[in-house]
Amino acid sequence: MPPRAKRNPSNPPKAAAAPPKAKAAAAPGAKARGASTGPAKAASPAAKAAAAAEAEEKRKAEEAAAAAKEAEEAAARAEAEKEQKEAAEAELKRLAALANGEVTIKYSMYAEKFKIENHTLTAAAVDELYCLSDIMPGCFIHLGEKEFGYGEEHAYIKEDPPGSFRGLMSGETYWCYVQQDPEQEKRDQEAMKHRWAGQVVGGGVGDRGSEGETCSCGWGAPCTNPMICKDWDNRFANAIKAGGNPILFTNT
Repeated sequence: MPPRAKRNPSNPPKAAAAPPKAKAAAAPGAKARGASTGPAKAASPAAKAAAAAEAEEKRKAEEAAAAAKEAEEAAARAEAEKEQKEAAEAELKRLAALANGEVTIKYSMYAEKFKIENHTLTAAAVDELYCLSDIMPGCFIHLGEKEFGYGEEHAYIKEDPPGSFRGLMSGETYWCYVQQDPEQEKRDQEAMKHRWAGQVVGGGVGDRGSEGETCSCGWGAPCTNPMICKDWDNRFANAIKAGGNPILFTNT
């Protein structure tokens, strides 16, 4: 058999044609042919009316609950105010019974009783019985609510004017102190003014001063705010000690 002739390299055999591409599959989530794309059907009038009625009922229920809560809080406040007023009236009645009577004044070995009127006693009455100015001419007489220890600062009962002791309570015991040094007496008077700050005004009810910032009982006017008062339960007694007029406390 004769040898096979060589092919011309410039004319290589054609490759077989590629098979036809398959038709692209439909994309996931693609809408089916003929699917509706229009807006959803609107809610029926009956459904709208039911929703509106439900909302209205909810609103009425919330308003009723709020009104009931407000009424309950108002009743609680009224009851608290009533109890506070009754307690204040009872305390004022108790203090009124202590305005007149006898107090015990201690001095050295002595412990005599003295009559007070309207919570008041004078230094002259004490001196008349104890004869202090006879022994110490020109002396100054003061009262304290306790027996002071050695070196302890003396805090005296309010005097208005000097020599007239205010705020005494029947049945109580007080201690008498005598000052002979005029210079020390000046310092004692200044200390008393500082302790019993303010002045009695308005017919004796006391100067409420800046009660929004500090207790006014020491000014002769019982506090009206328990958050400010230093001693709320004894506010009336403390105001009386400061020279306030208890007759006028009923409005506080």
